[in-house]
Amino acid sequence: MISKYGIKIKNFQAGALYQCNIGVRENYDYTRAMFTNNLLLYYLLDNGLKVNNGWTRDIICIEFDYGSRSYEEEIKHLDKCIKEAEKNNDENKAEYLKSYKTQAELKKDLFSKKSADEIREIFYKDGIEIRHDIQRKNGKITKQEFVHYNMLYRSTGKAKDGSCMFICDRLYKKALKFIRMNLKMPKNNAPIVEMGAYSSLIASSIVDTINIDPKNILILKDVSSYFKTNVVSIETDKDKHCVAIPKKNYELKNEMFDGQGLIDESIFPRWGNGYVLLRHHMFKAACFKTKIQKFLRDYYGDNYNDTIIKDMFGCEHYAKDIKIITTENACKWLKFDVSYDYWCQRVYENKCTFGIVKTAHQSKLGEVQKMSYQMINSLDMDIMPSVVKRSKEYIELLKSDNKIFLEYLDDNKNFSNDFEVLVALCKQNKDFVRSDYFRKRKASIIENYVRGFKFGKVVQNADNLVFVGNPYAMLLHSVGEDVEKDKTFTQEDNAIQCFTERFKDGEYLACFRSPHNSKNNISHLHNIYSDEYFKYFDLGKQIIVLNVLHTDIQDRMNGCDFDSDAGYVTNQKDIVRCAERAYMKYPTIVNNIPKDKNKYNDSLENYARIDNTLAHAQGAIGLSSNLAQFAQTYMYNFPDQKYKDYVCILSVIAQAAIDNAKRTFDVDIMGEIERIKQDMNVEENGVPAFWKHVKDYKAKLNDIRFNSEKINKKLKCPMNYLMDLKFEHFRSTESTLPMSYFFQKFELTEDRRRCRRVEELIESYSINLFLYNSAPRLKYTDYGLTDEERIDLELDFNDLIEDIKGIYISKTYLGLMSWLIDRAFCITPTMKSNKNITKNNTNKNKSLLIKVLYDINPDNLLKCFSKNIKN
Repeated sequence: MISKYGIKIKNFQAGALYQCNIGVRENYDYTRAMFTNNLLLYYLLDNGLKVNNGWTRDIICIEFDYGSRSYEEEIKHLDKCIKEAEKNNDENKAEYLKSYKTQAELKKDLFSKKSADEIREIFYKDGIEIRHDIQRKNGKITKQEFVHYNMLYRSTGKAKDGSCMFICDRLYKKALKFIRMNLKMPKNNAPIVEMGAYSSLIASSIVDTINIDPKNILILKDVSSYFKTNVVSIETDKDKHCVAIPKKNYELKNEMFDGQGLIDESIFPRWGNGYVLLRHHMFKAACFKTKIQKFLRDYYGDNYNDTIIKDMFGCEHYAKDIKIITTENACKWLKFDVSYDYWCQRVYENKCTFGIVKTAHQSKLGEVQKMSYQMINSLDMDIMPSVVKRSKEYIELLKSDNKIFLEYLDDNKNFSNDFEVLVALCKQNKDFVRSDYFRKRKASIIENYVRGFKFGKVVQNADNLVFVGNPYAMLLHSVGEDVEKDKTFTQEDNAIQCFTERFKDGEYLACFRSPHNSKNNISHLHNIYSDEYFKYFDLGKQIIVLNVLHTDIQDRMNGCDFDSDAGYVTNQKDIVRCAERAYMKYPTIVNNIPKDKNKYNDSLENYARIDNTLAHAQGAIGLSSNLAQFAQTYMYNFPDQKYKDYVCILSVIAQAAIDNAKRTFDVDIMGEIERIKQDMNVEENGVPAFWKHVKDYKAKLNDIRFNSEKINKKLKCPMNYLMDLKFEHFRSTESTLPMSYFFQKFELTEDRRRCRRVEELIESYSINLFLYNSAPRLKYTDYGLTDEERIDLELDFNDLIEDIKGIYISKTYLGLMSWLIDRAFCITPTMKSNKNITKNNTNKNKSLLIKVLYDINPDNLLKCFSKNIKN
């Protein structure tokens, strides 16, 4: 059975694979991953991809997180692990490690030290052979098969960590021809950076498909618009170090329709909201819902049926046939001298099927949305009481009003938490809110909410809105009119005009685009309603039109384009005033770091070197953004100009690291971050106190190490204001009822060994859940992209439910549920007196237990708790 998300594949670590293949490691350790639904997957399913029970071994993912140790390093590592195991009195682990060490000593001559970068070069050049064990249900291996894999592509989703997709020899040539449109790369001076970035667009994860005749897509030249203003230009000096240079009356350039398209309402999917992000062969465009045909009929009048419009290639299209309007920037195939007809033919070969990656979504929190700590820390200190007012009031309501708290649970329920169960139990019995378990969970949930609040998750009347640039001007451009005729917006000195139905006509707004790093990135917007946007568009409340005509909006928003970029937009009055001050006082930052002029030959070794460079640079995204917050904190406390300069430089470095997947810059990104870190005197100036909350909330980061001894409590900044806020713990004036008050015991008819097997399954999953919840979330993705780790965990959860259902037990599950609940909560005297109870993980993770049991059979889980007759 194929999952709704795609097909399961194995995810390997390159270092472990290499060690297995040189004979110093016995087993190929792997984790489960998803080859998510995409146009490449659909093509392969039609061309020989083998799938068994939802899995394929024809495709694998390889991560290059670590290399291979030398013999001496391996022995040193094992000795350390053995010592730790003995210290923890874990005799089984210690004995296992000692036997492993003995095996390592016997294989001393086989060890070969290789870095992850070196292994990548080997695997890209030679491929990798992997042994697959064929097992029976009892785990016995019946035979072994070896499959050779070749590197296929580095996907846009995996670009952040340098992971790569490999495919078996049998499908390699066919798949490579498909994703590259059968293009032949020149041997010398080959555009392999671009090929690596754009060939994988056909493999982007999608949620649906749409059929579009490519001849009904009108492709136009983009339009540039210019604007003069004061800027901070980030450049490099003779030593290739980044410097910030203020420049007056500097001319900025906007690409008005960069990455966007307009899609006629007649083919817009019913489930879509405002726009859809489309993918095909080297094609990506965010297409916004438009009444294209209505506009063309209004414009051409009686000549509409016979009117022909020419595209940028000189090809003729009947106006009545045009379904999509876009520009050259959406057509990445143009970077490889591909003709329009050749691209169309490739689309026809794929049955004109375009993938839909995503659409717009309203905030799950309703009319509010959470800020980030980077946004908070770029505000003015004096407005913080107003900024946090709404969140503080809501926290107090969560504590004092059970109705509000239950509404919060209902709004935030998901597959991995017990919120839905808690709501159901309280709905069944109103007194359950007085149970000791509910009160402990409530206190824990509120405590976690407060931790998030102190991490910067402060709510405002706001949402993440998707950007589109002057779509009415784009309609004018399609019929040959000058974009200057777009009178929906005008220029203002202190704001950039916009249009969104999310806020009222005439409102001033503040906008932050991620990654956000400084006051220089805050935009001050003025919402202006125009008849044209209601007449020819159906954008909804999740889209915001930005005026790109003679403004600095693209550079102000850290180099934004319109291929689904989004920004946090709010009308909170004090934040808006702060945005106005920032827009007038802090000049726009411009990235003038030179592009990499290196030329590459078309070789797998060069692909590996580029991907190694990319993987290293991607670590700079979170690192530079977080270091920028140190610099911004120092700005509030020290007069030195260098801190303001470094905030600007780090802002550009973060964006350059993100863009590295499609273009490279002639600067050592990681080296620059380290140089800036040293010159910022972090050791001397100290760490802002709020950083402890950031570290605690994210669990761990691979960037700036936190040292509590380095906290400088004298440092003032908006985030430290949050940290200093005090909240009373949740307490109730009503008496607390024990779980025994609600518990309904049923006779256990099942074999206890089977019941304990259920416990083991839940315990195993709880470990994965803990690792997921405690892992750092450092991925900077476009708004709305699917979190692959969340998908994997949800699939694990679904498998857990099916595995439990597969164990032969009573159809009602009542005895099992009653026994498990009793053991977990220690309700009856027998369970209370059992000292071994605390050893089972369900006792430690009661919320997961009742969530699992509820998903297995919600009605019967509720029967294990008494009902309130008065209800």
